[in-house]
Amino acid sequence: MVFYGGSEPGSSQYANWSDTQIQVRIPTGARSGNLQVVTARGSATAGLTITSPWVGSISPQSGRTNILVTIFGENFGSSRGNGSVRIGRTAVSSFSSWTNTTIKFRIPPNAQSGNLSVSTSEGTSNTVSLEVTSPYLSRVSPTRVKPGDRLTLTGTNFRNTRGTGYVLFSRNVRPSSAEYVTWSDRRIVVEVPDRAQSGDVKVVTLYGSSGTRPVEVESESVEPLPSRGIFGYSPPGLTKNPKRVRFAFGGIGEDVAISWTLKNDSEVGILINGSGGWTVPVSDDWKTWWLILSQAYLNSGQNVIEFRNNANQNRSANYTRWQLKDVKLWKPFDAKAIAGAKLLSNSTPVLDSGFGHPFPTPFNATVTIPFTIAVSGQVRISVYNLMGQQVRVLRDGWMEAGTHQLRWDGRTDSGAESASGVYWALLQAGELARSTKLVLIR
Repeated sequence: MVFYGGSEPGSSQYANWSDTQIQVRIPTGARSGNLQVVTARGSATAGLTITSPWVGSISPQSGRTNILVTIFGENFGSSRGNGSVRIGRTAVSSFSSWTNTTIKFRIPPNAQSGNLSVSTSEGTSNTVSLEVTSPYLSRVSPTRVKPGDRLTLTGTNFRNTRGTGYVLFSRNVRPSSAEYVTWSDRRIVVEVPDRAQSGDVKVVTLYGSSGTRPVEVESESVEPLPSRGIFGYSPPGLTKNPKRVRFAFGGIGEDVAISWTLKNDSEVGILINGSGGWTVPVSDDWKTWWLILSQAYLNSGQNVIEFRNNANQNRSANYTRWQLKDVKLWKPFDAKAIAGAKLLSNSTPVLDSGFGHPFPTPFNATVTIPFTIAVSGQVRISVYNLMGQQVRVLRDGWMEAGTHQLRWDGRTDSGAESASGVYWALLQAGELARSTKLVLIR
């Protein structure tokens, strides 16, 4: 038995077949028209009216989120009523028009490529394929993070290289280029920016934006001062983030001194209220330090001092060891009386713009490039090959004075992999220029 349009019932759809009667279920996609019964002795036809919707074609057959798509077919009904359109498991919610032979709708956010069908009170139509080119975000992991943690986004249509794409956190917070760990068509790993807040996260590319998934961003713990616990840890994965430890204290309307005891296998940076330029050198044994802070560095309300293990920033393995204890607040004349303590610097830190030591070196995937900016202003950091050709611009814009880091993944501005060899990173800040060598081994 063949229905108009070429639809043939499967064997299981025949309920009865005799010399005088055939009972069969109408297959999906059958249309009104001549029904043909075929046997070894010949065939016969009879007219049949089918009221279920039928989809003949769609235009366009591919597109991004929110693009207008037209469905052509039959039996959609003169108005939508309780009719619906689905793309795979995603229901369409935005319709421009609905007639008996055409339906116009917009592709909903976070829709995947899949089979499109129309349903009315008379039944469900056949399906046609619709390709959605916009990114689709299926899940994020973990759903509870802190600034600096790595967040994995899984889905499709992210594109194989980031290009102009980005991940958008609440509230309109974008990670810097250095905070992207990996980017592929189905998976993105990104470090949670400091300013990110709890809320929805999504992926945005040249082809549109994905739907959203909720992420809870916890505030990083800030210990009150004074404190006598041990706060730096190695290996990571214990109760606190091994990259940095933060302490809070209230303003007292005058200069203050802060002392601490530290032993560390790599340099530890000191930031006050998010800025600064102090560095504690390596020490194999416990050593006590103190720092005098003038009112120029302090708030009248809460202040935060941050101890940052420079070698552990933006790394997933091989953390260096460091331990911190006895972090205390003093008046300056009291701090000077600490037996054996060393003054880290005076109240006006002197910064020199330039690079630190890139790590790891050589590298075959990603290299972290630490640098210092003496005065806030326009900064450009770019990578050149030995022929003097520009390979990649890592940063070009305004930067605050202080210590910073960037990462280079060994790719050019166009996303192509650079060949093994020696490269130079060039820092330009005002009239100053500094360079450092990078060795890439594939």
